[in-house]
Amino acid sequence: MRKNVFLIITILFSVSAFSREFVQNGSSMEPTIKAGQTVEIGILSSFGYEPSRWDVVAVKNPQQFNLLVFRIVGLPNETIQLEEDGVYINDEKMPLPEKLMESGVHYLPASAVIKDKKYSNSLYTTGEEEYFLLGDNTVNANDSRFELGIIHRSLILNKVEGDL
Repeated sequence: MRKNVFLIITILFSVSAFSREFVQNGSSMEPTIKAGQTVEIGILSSFGYEPSRWDVVAVKNPQQFNLLVFRIVGLPNETIQLEEDGVYINDEKMPLPEKLMESGVHYLPASAVIKDKKYSNSLYTTGEEEYFLLGDNTVNANDSRFELGIIHRSLILNKVEGDL
C-alpha cells in the first residue's frame, strides 16, 4: 500500500514537472493565442530545444519578472527587414507559413503601427545567439520592434506546445 501511494505521488509530481501552464495576458499573439487562453510550455524538453524560425516560444521578459510568448522570426546572425509587403531575411522575402497566412497574420514595420521617430527603424540585425521575435497581432504587440528588443538565447525557455 505504501509503495502504491508513493508511486502515485511520484507520477503526479513528475507529470506536473514536465510542463508548465501559461495564461496569455493580452492580445499580442492573436489570432494564434487568444487573451486568457492557457498554453503548455515544456520544461524538461527545454534542455535539448533548438529555436527555429516560426516557433512560438516562452521568453523571460528582460525588463520584468514575467513570461512572454512570441514567435521567432529572426535567427542568429541575420538581417531582418519589415516592410508593408512582408518580412525580408538577409534581403530575401521570407514567405509566411501557410497557417499564418490563412489566419490573416501580416507583420508590419514599427512605423506602420506607431507614428514616432523613435520607431522609424525597419531594419534589425541579430548577433550570435540572438533572436528577433514578433507577436502575431502586429498592431498590438510590444515585441522586438519596440522595448522588448532583440532577445538573447538565454531568455528563451522553450517552444510553446501545440500546433501554433
